[in-house]
Amino acid sequence: MLWRSLPLLLLLKTPYPSAVKTPAPSRPAFNSDRVIQYYRAMAIAHFPSVLLFRFRDGLRLCGALLALSGLAACTPYWQEPIPADQIEFEAESKSVSRGGATVTVAVPSAADTEQLFGTDLYASHVQPVWIKVENQTGQDLIVMRHAIDDAYISPAEAAYLRHAGSKETKKEMDVFFQSMEFPNPVEAGTTVSGYVFTNLDEGFKNINIDLLGDDLLLNFNFMAKIPGLNADFEYVDLDALYDEFENIEDVAAFQARLREEPCCTVNKSGSKEGDPLNIVFVGTREAIWSALIRQGWHATEVNHMKSAMKTTRSFFFGSQYLYSPISPLYLYERSQDVGLQKARNSVSRRNHMRLWRAPYNFQGQEVYIGQISRDIGVKFQKRTITTHAIDPYVDHTRDGLMGDLAYSEGLSGVGYVSGSRLSTEEDTYYNLTPDPYYSDGYRAVFFFSEAPVSLSEIDQLRWLPEWHPSLESGLDTTE
Repeated sequence: MLWRSLPLLLLLKTPYPSAVKTPAPSRPAFNSDRVIQYYRAMAIAHFPSVLLFRFRDGLRLCGALLALSGLAACTPYWQEPIPADQIEFEAESKSVSRGGATVTVAVPSAADTEQLFGTDLYASHVQPVWIKVENQTGQDLIVMRHAIDDAYISPAEAAYLRHAGSKETKKEMDVFFQSMEFPNPVEAGTTVSGYVFTNLDEGFKNINIDLLGDDLLLNFNFMAKIPGLNADFEYVDLDALYDEFENIEDVAAFQARLREEPCCTVNKSGSKEGDPLNIVFVGTREAIWSALIRQGWHATEVNHMKSAMKTTRSFFFGSQYLYSPISPLYLYERSQDVGLQKARNSVSRRNHMRLWRAPYNFQGQEVYIGQISRDIGVKFQKRTITTHAIDPYVDHTRDGLMGDLAYSEGLSGVGYVSGSRLSTEEDTYYNLTPDPYYSDGYRAVFFFSEAPVSLSEIDQLRWLPEWHPSLESGLDTTE
């Protein structure tokens, strides 16, 4: 660490010797003055870079100390669990019946989880999901754990992460965690309940339950609100934004309305244009959010001290921050109603989107106008010191969202309309940061379904005069 710089720093203060030893005549003269002068000059020349690297090492040291303090703060422990019937978390449960089976799910809060399991599982990023299955199908059913979380955690692993105390205590924990797991299969005519240990989600958690029988597959999808995340969209009442919502039934009228929307986001005063408005969502709120959550999109936190510290830590140490705040852009004279991001390997590289609830519905479905872009790095600027640089080919990010949502099994159709900003290498427009962007000027319109939709069943809508290059020709289409 810092001690590595000491030789260079000492050279800066090393006095010239008053005398040097004369070597034997048969050997070349050794001038220690010149050697010291050389290394002294090298030390001075490289001193700024030394400081830079030592500063980096210092940050890493601070990070390590913070990590150690964090470990100290969440040291595993084990206490007597409280029986589930004495905790009211099941009051927040949701139930759905289909095909002779009824599934009920609930996600205990961090506090409830600590009481249920006698230890703070959330501190180890473990989130138990409570499941109850009433099986009246006439055949045995298996709950597919991978459908809930493809990286689900075994009971032994969850216990191991929180092991504390003596050998006997650890064994007791192992046995207890095993007893709490959801038991497969659910025999015909029985009701079974238990927990599946999943990776921690904040804000919202999408829970997909697949029940597999001999010749039967039943799918259930739930979206649970997780307390604790200070998400920006929770400060917006989406149902109270307008006195009333216009309902548009005709497809042509809907297309015309989308073309009339502003091309781009603007700054707060409305004096400058920003990123192009290049996406539209149509569907129920449940269907839209479920599809996004399934594909790894997360709500963004509001800007406050805690989120700022998380962002700084993620930036310096290259870690993910799934809920990092995003800057406000404006449409309908207000900042985004919903901010979402899909993190990649660091806070510097992510996909983010902003959505605004439109003042109208289409065929009874909610409509959201939005913007999506891909952060590819961080740059410095005078006004905000740092900001994200975006991939200038915003159509690539827009069309990539189509593929992303297709695998959610919640996308029922996609079409394109004009109305966004046409920007080329020859006639380039810039966002507010300012970054250049290039676009064909079309908006992708995504339709969502609450029922699962396979890739082959997604409707490719021929809304443009010519088949859009992002869509494959020769597929069945619908108006």
